[in-house]
Amino acid sequence: MKNHQDLNALANASEDSGAELVATLTRFLKLLRFRKKIVFAWLAGTMVLGAIYYGAAQRQYASTAKLLIVQQRKDQVETVGDHESSDNTMATQRLLVTSPKVVERAIKTIDPRYLIDIRDKPPHKWTREVSERLSASTTRNTNFVTVSYRSVHPEAAAAMVSAVTDSYLGFVQYTHKGTAAELVEELEAALEERNQELNAKHQELDAIRREMLHLNVDSTDGVVEPIIQRAIRANEVYTQAQERRQRLQATLTAVEQAIARGDDVHQYLAGVEEEVGKQLMLAAMGLSSQDSRTLAEQEEKLFSTRNEIRRLSQYLGPNHPKLRGLQTKASQLQTYIADYQKNAGQRFKSSLDKEGAVAVKELLARRLRQAVEAENQFAKNFQAARSEAATRSADIDRLQRIERELERLEARRDAIEERIANIDIRQEQAPLRVTVVQDPVPEREPISPKLQMVVLGSIFGGLMLGCGAVYVQDVLDDRFGSPEEMTAQLDVPILSVVRQLDPLSGSGLQTVYTNALPSSVESEAFRTLRTSLSLTAETSNRVLVTSSEPGDGKTTVTANTSVAFAKAGKRTIVLDCDLRKPGLTTLLELKGQPGVGDILAGDFPPSETAPGLIVRTEVEGLDIIPAGPRRADPAELLSGKQLTELLAWAEANYDQVIVDCPPVLAVSDAQIVGQLVDGAILVVRPEKNHRRMVIRAIDSLFGTGCQVLGVVANGVSQQSAGYGYGYGYGYGDGYGEPTETSTLPTASKPLSTEPGADPYFSETQQPRRAA
Repeated sequence: MKNHQDLNALANASEDSGAELVATLTRFLKLLRFRKKIVFAWLAGTMVLGAIYYGAAQRQYASTAKLLIVQQRKDQVETVGDHESSDNTMATQRLLVTSPKVVERAIKTIDPRYLIDIRDKPPHKWTREVSERLSASTTRNTNFVTVSYRSVHPEAAAAMVSAVTDSYLGFVQYTHKGTAAELVEELEAALEERNQELNAKHQELDAIRREMLHLNVDSTDGVVEPIIQRAIRANEVYTQAQERRQRLQATLTAVEQAIARGDDVHQYLAGVEEEVGKQLMLAAMGLSSQDSRTLAEQEEKLFSTRNEIRRLSQYLGPNHPKLRGLQTKASQLQTYIADYQKNAGQRFKSSLDKEGAVAVKELLARRLRQAVEAENQFAKNFQAARSEAATRSADIDRLQRIERELERLEARRDAIEERIANIDIRQEQAPLRVTVVQDPVPEREPISPKLQMVVLGSIFGGLMLGCGAVYVQDVLDDRFGSPEEMTAQLDVPILSVVRQLDPLSGSGLQTVYTNALPSSVESEAFRTLRTSLSLTAETSNRVLVTSSEPGDGKTTVTANTSVAFAKAGKRTIVLDCDLRKPGLTTLLELKGQPGVGDILAGDFPPSETAPGLIVRTEVEGLDIIPAGPRRADPAELLSGKQLTELLAWAEANYDQVIVDCPPVLAVSDAQIVGQLVDGAILVVRPEKNHRRMVIRAIDSLFGTGCQVLGVVANGVSQQSAGYGYGYGYGYGDGYGEPTETSTLPTASKPLSTEPGADPYFSETQQPRRAA
């Protein structure tokens, strides 16, 4: 439960602080509205300064380059976009780009004509000057570093960015290589020696080949030296000739034996067909080329007819006339082919039985003689090729020895090159790989000053300075600058402005301007107040008159306004409900007489007791009920129902009821009475009252539900009638129980009326007139 209450308290406090902040901002905006001349003056000043700066400032140009920095890892294949960016790595590289070492090297390598920004500086300050103009930035979650440089000339800016990026790349490369560069140099020297040895061996090998007229062939790919290859081919041809001669001789012997026995030589034709030729065998069998074409045509027709039968069988039944016709045709073609082949076989057999066997024997004998002659010639060729190949083999052995030496030298050279390549690969695969993805180019558009930024900066600076000046003025001069400002900040109208009143001689109503000097300018202000109350949209038959602090002149305003109403023909009654320090009662010298306090403390209805306590004044139609003797509990008396009945009786018997109450910030009496009347009039003395005090007074009345009809600006001097009032505030004494530690402020000066007109000053400030 306690936690819940604490949460509610915090929520309420937050709401109150939020509402207070909104109210403060609203008030400040209204203040800016009435003091806009100050804001405009500052704005005009900053605009002039901005124009002067834009015209006099030296133009600055910038050039930019973009670097891609990839952080590689062991055994990682480098592909752009696959590497995770490290914030620490990118931040380190960003600082390295602008480091003094990189900048110094860039200054040394750049063309001196592009050092126009630092040429007038001492050389020992060049690095610092360039570093101040140089900047490097990174984009979060990316591998890009943007390098930028500002210069008075676009070409110089681009040249410096290029020099810095080159210096940075060289620094990274040197750092990654380290001591491996020395090892590379030693290996490169050894590699040079091996290359020289290889060149010498190659020259020796070329000389031997020219001497031998040798063709450089590679036996590993199946290519043999031409002379040896020729001997091998001669041996193959000689061997094939021997095999052919032996095959023909064996076939001829078999055929002769078959003829001698009278056997069929058909079984020997398979081996004979290749030797005697196809056409000869066909002629021997009685088959011509026409017979072959005929058989081929019939077989093709049979094949097409069978395909047509298979196709139509998917759609037609077995008894369909078309399908049956095709089957009959296929049967006929098959019978024809079989009969034709049978007749050809009979003709072939008869031919073998007669002259065919003799023709085959003679043909085989003739081919055998040709084969023997060819074999003898191939044997001579093979012997010559073999002799030449034997001589060439010795030369080839010498070449092979030199080639093997070359291979060993090349292997050593390759090993050295591999070691160098491995070292270079490790260098290239260093933890960082940097690539320039955007080269610097001269930018012709200056980056400073920019007209848009100067204008916006001037406007923003002018507004901020103007608002700051208004705020400082508001803090130092806590008063209303003009009646219009007062109306805007209080959200209530100014009903009338009362000038500084000079004291009048006499006593009682003789000191009241509307009674003593009804035609004066001062009296016109109260008639204006009367008219404003009469024309207000809200009902104003019962009006409360109060002030924010003591000494504001509310008693003077009450007296003059009541006389103005009475002279206008309205039956008016004034109830002096200031039971603590009754100013109106003192003004009219009615102290000690029974009055409002007796009515409120009594047990009888006010309608019975009030008529007997009315004091008739010299002004026709104006009656007053004084405050009565001082009471110890005025707030409790005003909170009772007797006051409600008293106001009801007064409204029933009078046209206008005016209630005089204590200052609203001093005690709570005005808030209590304010709930029972039609509206309240707050008397403000601009030269005396603090603005925040008046705002608090208005808020306190609104907070209790009292309708504030307006404000009366009292005591306005001739010099401050427009705006700019003086300071000073104070409550005086007499409200509450005074203590030694009381923090209530004291009035800086009394209202300028006759002594005794405003009783909110102590006896040490002004004398009081006895009743």
